Amino acid sequence: MLKLLVCEFWKLKRKKLFYISFLTTFIMPIAYAVILSERSLDNMASVVREENGFLLLLPLSVVLAANLFFGEHDDDTLKNLLCIPVAGGRLVMAKMTVLLLFDVGYLLASYIVGLLLVLFSGGVPAGWQKELALTFGTGILLWAASMPCILLVVWANRSYIISVIIAFAYTVLSYILQISDSIMMVPLGCNAQTFLPMPLIKRWLYQYHSMEGVSEEALAFYQRFQPYFVRTPVIFGILGLEAVVCTALIIRVWRRQSV
Repeated sequence: MLKLLVCEFWKLKRKKLFYISFLTTFIMPIAYAVILSERSLDNMASVVREENGFLLLLPLSVVLAANLFFGEHDDDTLKNLLCIPVAGGRLVMAKMTVLLLFDVGYLLASYIVGLLLVLFSGGVPAGWQKELALTFGTGILLWAASMPCILLVVWANRSYIISVIIAFAYTVLSYILQISDSIMMVPLGCNAQTFLPMPLIKRWLYQYHSMEGVSEEALAFYQRFQPYFVRTPVIFGILGLEAVVCTALIIRVWRRQSV
């Protein structure tokens, strides 16, 4: 398994898209450092997790997944791998593990950029341990949240352009769902809202926003939203279960296409 993991990582590392993706870690922190008058670590870390993570990392992760899954077909090396033999399930698990490492590494790199910007501007990095833990956890959750989209990309088994379209549509839909009260302000239970990955992550992260110095409107919204926050064990349990189910389905679909 370790050898497969290393091979998949080196395959991804040879692609220009991998390096271009990591360059985008600088975009949101630097943009907000210019826009925001108060460059606190809390604000910068929130930008890293929600803007860099939700708007950039999510579609990038899906597109990179398409590169990993379609690579053997494009290079006509899949038959050689299966003749060694390499179990299809282990190969898929190696690809998914590489994506997990990429997602976590991407957000951690963004966090370091944000932390350095705060330090260079003379700010005090109060609570950096908490922000680091939240960023690390968000990377894992965003990886799990990308699973339904990756499953759709693998099932479609089409060109990279279709993969980009699917990733873009999934990102836009997720953003729209996050600003809907009918989606966000619903108690957890046997309902569709409980199993929507991106709104669930938003409901988890929002409880850690600092309310110090915010407007009365923002404080009133926080208090109204508070009953619908999601605890850490709950969100990791729900999205972890979804990731397991989606991974099993990805393995099943990919095996059928590889025959």
